[in-house]
Amino acid sequence: MTPAAWLVTLVSEAAEAESAGGHEAGGSVHLWGQHTVIYKLCVWLHDLAVPCLQGVGLPHDSAAHVAQLLFQPFIVTTWLLCALLIVLALLTKRGLTRIPGRNLAGFMEMVVEALYNFADGAIGPGGRKHAWFISSLFLFIVTANWLGLIPGFLSPIGVSEEGVLTGLNTTAALAIVAFLYVHAVSLRATGLKAYLGHYVGEPVWLVWLNLPIHIVSELARPLSLAFRLFGNIGGEDKVLHLLAVVLGLVSLPLHVPMSLFAVFTGLLQAYVFCALTCSYIGGFLAHDEAEHTGAGGRAPHAA
Repeated sequence: MTPAAWLVTLVSEAAEAESAGGHEAGGSVHLWGQHTVIYKLCVWLHDLAVPCLQGVGLPHDSAAHVAQLLFQPFIVTTWLLCALLIVLALLTKRGLTRIPGRNLAGFMEMVVEALYNFADGAIGPGGRKHAWFISSLFLFIVTANWLGLIPGFLSPIGVSEEGVLTGLNTTAALAIVAFLYVHAVSLRATGLKAYLGHYVGEPVWLVWLNLPIHIVSELARPLSLAFRLFGNIGGEDKVLHLLAVVLGLVSLPLHVPMSLFAVFTGLLQAYVFCALTCSYIGGFLAHDEAEHTGAGGRAPHAA
């Protein structure tokens, strides 16, 4: 279905749904979300899962509740996105040659090499061994951001359902994974004593002040990562979908430049998320280097 035809269908179905109360069977989702391919897939999976769950002994109400939790639009979209990236990785691996060609494998090899160089430069010495993690984050985030620009689909990062910011589940998961990875790297690089000493601070007798300050500052990092990513992508997606619902085909001249801008900002937000993660890793590694080389007078790497 072309974008224009999808918009016409969307507007007509939205008007009918609004007159009927704005809801459909199978879940309570925001008005525009009810007319996406993902929503219809969620309803189908929900209806398929309920009898299966009943077959293993769950009552109907419990089975329906479990199925509704499992097959929410942002969850199903995330599953599909992960499957897409896995298939892309397998196709890339299958097409790799000693001399890169002008095909999918050659393009992805160029992208991965650029991401590895970015991580190496952003983190500093030893940064290349963390490039696999940064590259994985970047590819997932940028693909998820762009998915919301395809008619009939939605981004698992920017979606909200009836005032519930469900996209924060995805961005919070990404931020928590980045947070845990950064601290695992720090603990492994510095050792337990130096890692805890970072929170105690100096002088030691000010631990009662330094400890809560450091804990709050560390917890603020994943919060800022999650809310920044969700706010930027969610705002773009909501504007584009509301334009389609309210103005229909009249909004097409606005959709073209806004969609192109959203492609750029989707790439930019993935870059910002990964750059901040790199700076957190580089900051811990620089602190460790300063601890080991401070006596020798060699300046640590500036993250």
